[in-house]
Order: sequence, then C-alpha cells, then structure tokens
Amino acid sequence: MGYDMELTALILLPFFGGVAALFAGRWGRDAERWVAILALSLALLILISSFFSPGDGRWIALERYDWAPSLGVQVILAMDGLSGALLLVSLALGIVSVVVSWKITEYPGLLNAALLWTVAASNGVFLSFDLLVFAFFWELMLVPAFLLISVWGHGDREAAALKFLVFNAVAGLGLLAAVFYLGATGDRVTFDAFEVAERQIPHGVQVLLLLGFAGAFLVKLPVPPLHAWLPDAHTQAPTAGSILLAGLLLKTGAYGLFRFPPMLFPEGFATLAPFGLALGAFGSIYGALLACGQTDAKRLVAYTSVAHMSIVLMGICGGVYFSLMGAGVEMVAHAFSASALFLLIGALYDRTGTRDLRELGGLQQNAPRFAAAFAVFFSAALAMPGTANFLGEALVITGMFQVNWIFASITLISLVVSVVYATRLFKRVVFGTSRRTAALEDLTLREMGPIVLLAVATLLFGMLPQMLMGALEGAVEAALTSVTVP
Repeated sequence: MGYDMELTALILLPFFGGVAALFAGRWGRDAERWVAILALSLALLILISSFFSPGDGRWIALERYDWAPSLGVQVILAMDGLSGALLLVSLALGIVSVVVSWKITEYPGLLNAALLWTVAASNGVFLSFDLLVFAFFWELMLVPAFLLISVWGHGDREAAALKFLVFNAVAGLGLLAAVFYLGATGDRVTFDAFEVAERQIPHGVQVLLLLGFAGAFLVKLPVPPLHAWLPDAHTQAPTAGSILLAGLLLKTGAYGLFRFPPMLFPEGFATLAPFGLALGAFGSIYGALLACGQTDAKRLVAYTSVAHMSIVLMGICGGVYFSLMGAGVEMVAHAFSASALFLLIGALYDRTGTRDLRELGGLQQNAPRFAAAFAVFFSAALAMPGTANFLGEALVITGMFQVNWIFASITLISLVVSVVYATRLFKRVVFGTSRRTAALEDLTLREMGPIVLLAVATLLFGMLPQMLMGALEGAVEAALTSVTVP
C-alpha cells in the first residue's frame, strides 16, 4: 500500500491543468493549449514511471486515504495492467484531442479545460476502488463531455448533448442505488470494493444489484437497445469530442463490466452472463448492418463502435481466458482505431464542409497522406492480421467457440459484414473523383503527429501481442477466479 501519490497525480494533474487552461489565455497566444499539453504530458510521464516501480502483488500501485471515515468513505486508488493500459489510452487521447482542437477559437480556455476534465474524471473511474468515489467520477465525466457536444458541436448539438446526458444520468441512478445498498448493509458502513467483495450476498440480491451496475455500464458501452444516444452524439460532437467519446468514455463502460461484476457479484454474474452473450451477439450484427446503410461518415463509424463494443461485451460474459483477454485487447485497439477514423473524418470535414460519402472521393490522387492514413485504419476496422483489432477479435472468437459455437458463429458473421461497411467507406473516400476534393490540402504536420502515434500503437500491439497481453494478464486471472462459465 503506497503513499507516493502517483495515482492521485494522474487525476489531479489533468483536473488542475484544466483549471489553469481556463484562465491561461491572458498569458499569451495558445497558452491554454500548451498548458493542457504540459499537464497531460506530466501525467503521462508519471504513469510510465509507475510501471517501473516494484508494485504490490498484482497491483502496480495502490493508494488509500481516509476521506470521510465517519461516513465509511475512503479514497482507494489501485492500478493493475488493465487500468494502466486504459490510463495510457486516456492521457494519449487527451493530448491528441488538444492538438486536433488547436484551430478552434471559440472559448479556447473552456474547451481545453473540458478536454482535461473529461480525462481526469475518466482516470478516476479507471483507478477508484471505493465504490462511492467510483460513482462520483462516473457521474462527473458526463459534465465536461456534455459541454464538448453542446458548445462546440455541429447541427442540432443541444438535442444531441441532452440525449447523451439523459441516457447516461438516468442509467447512473441504478448504479448509485446499488452502491448505497452495498455500503450500508454490511457489519459497518463502507464502500471499500475489496471489503464488499468478501461479503456473502444472497444470489437473488446479487442479480438485482448487478442489474443496477450493468444498466449504467451497458448504456455507456453502448449496446442495443441502449445505444440511441451514441450516433447523434458522435455526429454532432466536434472531432475532439468524438475522439474522447469513442476512445475513452465507451471504454469506461467496458472497464466497469470487466472489473466489478465478477468481483462483487460472481454468482449473479454467472446467472446473467448468457443474457449478456445474447445481447452482445445481437449488437455485433445490428451495429454492423446499420453501419452499412449510413451515408454520413461519422454515423457509419459510430455504428461500427456499437458492433465492436458488443464483441467486447461477449468477451467479458464468455468468462474464459481467451474471451476475457480478447475483450481487454479490443478495448485498447478500438480506442486507437476509432479515434483515428474520427480524426481523419473531422479533418476531411474541415476541408470540404461535408461528411456525406456520396460527395467525397479521390483522396489517392489529391491527398496521398490522407489516403494512406485511411488505408491503415481501414485495415484496423476490417480486423486485418497485424493490427491490434485482429488480435482482440480473434481471441474473443476463440473463447466463444469454447463457450457457445452459435455465438461464435454470429460474431464471425458480423466480421463478414464489417468487410461491407469498411470497403464502402474506403472506396467512397479514397477512390473515384469528387469536386469537393479537387484542390484538397493534404494532412498537415500537426495532423500527421497524432495519426502516426495512433497507427504505431495499432500496429505495434498487433505485431507484438505479448506487450499488451502481458500487461492484461493479472486482471484476466483475477476475473477468472470469480467468473463461472455459463
């Protein structure tokens, strides 16, 4: 148990960096942007340094502080390989979001503050093991994300932001109710997840409490029919908002499902896991089919997220080594590839004023760097061998064949459908001709930096899988001790 405050800094640096960015405009041009990058970079260096610390068993770092002892509330922060990988994603995408928002001149201080506060709250979700503190961060991250959509979005941004807020806030009430019940019904009032996990909770109560947790997680993931907020939020959000939604907020839902149901409600999770498998199988086909019919490039990628995160749900509910490992890998892989596609589509929209696939084309002739970047992440969307996406989905499918061959077959069919939407996106954007792209400016150096970073991560974890799988090993083994194969 450590008191080095490394983990605390991973939350406080982005939070106070956001406060500083809010007022940094008076210090000079672009000061708020540089303050944001500095805060995130310092947090990233602290995170990387923590990987080289001795650790405490399966935990890379663990911190515990009394906050309100009379109320049973502590700050318990713990990081293993799973949360460490997602924190790396969080901070990297935070820096990418600041860079791609560089040209936005409307309230730049508030914009960069909202970006950093989204990262800070998400980091709190990935680290917190006091359930009340976890619920606090879970609700807190909705506020800056709502601002990103409603203030800097496009089109009917207010309606999209409200839909996002209502869906997630209402679902969070079930989580909060379950947390209060868990904290208040033991020998003493405590929200310590490690202590709660030792309690003998009746099977029926476990199922009801798990429904409260799962409702919040499945909305954030999201899977049908709880996904209705996602396409509008992605379509109307600014590019940085879409990056953080797809790469970060969706992953908090997947992380919550991976971490807490097996830990707190093992019997209830075994009971409900078959329903999760069925929901994931349906979502993988549903999202892929709807993606095929989209003409707006952003909506297309949004529906692919429904399909891919449904595969993550299947991996978690599969409850065997390969499916759980695949779910963890796919969380990280999808964060990089989906964020890159939203970045590219946003850059294309800035130049052409449209995301309509029927009006785009010709990038291979007019913007070769654009075309090459689309080719890399087109391969990731197809889960081509050599990409981290292939590794994640291959592991999930392998695990599914150990659990239920029907669900495994459905997942394979969804991958076949993915060829249709990915090929359609690539053909419409890269090939052909378009008046809108006749004199198109190619990707700039500032835009190429994030793209190269995301491409390297996608290919590195795909070509050297043990780098990521080794980090996830402890979290997978911990989940396996509690998960019963349905």
